[in-house]
Amino acid sequence: MTTTFIGAGARVQSAGAATLTPTKPTVLGQSGVLVCVVASKNNAVHSTATGGWTKISQTDSGASFTMSVFIAAEGAANPVITWAGSVACSARICYYADPKGTSETTVIGGSTVNAGLTSTHSTASFNTTRDQSLVVYIDCAAANTGLATPAGWTEDSDAGSATDAGVTTFGSKAVAISGSASGAISVTGANAAWAQTQIELMQVAPAAGLQSSKVEVGGFLEPSAGLATSQAEVGAMLEPFAGLSASQLEIGAWLDVAPAGGRRRQLVMVS
Repeated sequence: MTTTFIGAGARVQSAGAATLTPTKPTVLGQSGVLVCVVASKNNAVHSTATGGWTKISQTDSGASFTMSVFIAAEGAANPVITWAGSVACSARICYYADPKGTSETTVIGGSTVNAGLTSTHSTASFNTTRDQSLVVYIDCAAANTGLATPAGWTEDSDAGSATDAGVTTFGSKAVAISGSASGAISVTGANAAWAQTQIELMQVAPAAGLQSSKVEVGGFLEPSAGLATSQAEVGAMLEPFAGLSASQLEIGAWLDVAPAGGRRRQLVMVS
């Protein structure tokens, strides 16, 4: 499987503030990643002292609009984002996870970013860096106008407000093979300052070499005169990964009971 969109917290906004605390959506204990986007109508630097959050990027558009992106593990607290100067602003958190995998929560793979002042919003394509990645596009604009959905992508969330006169959009696309193109975006949106980025959300890479997820050993003794082993079993199962894998290994040892007065002979069977 691959990482997918799970849910989004409520978009928070203000007509004039120098701090926002967006609320994360409900998480499901899947070792996923939280992605927070913040926009303010100035070029002040966004930051947070909330533990566990890593700032990925910040992009200015003109002299009066900027967008930043932060990521964290699903267990992180709601981030308190601050900057200098009280201005119209917004923030939102989306949650992405793979039920059978563990997401990278402090780094991303490839990325691309762009900004502009007119109704065409765009980013160039980039090549992914790991198998089974999810590329997420994030777009923030300084006018409450919905963004068209790019061909080949899925829109995850699109929300705006008259309070800050802005809109926030998330979308995504699964890319199975490392080195594949994310795909360029060029769509219509708000005819105002905007910033758009694509980021690669990655699964934690498997360790190199042989991996054993479980080993079981069982031994049983038959009641009889003297020592007798009826069965011993060893099973090793490996999680799938690149390279050699084995699903099961069994070793069984049995002793034949010889006639009275005779010798016991050992028979070892390996499968």
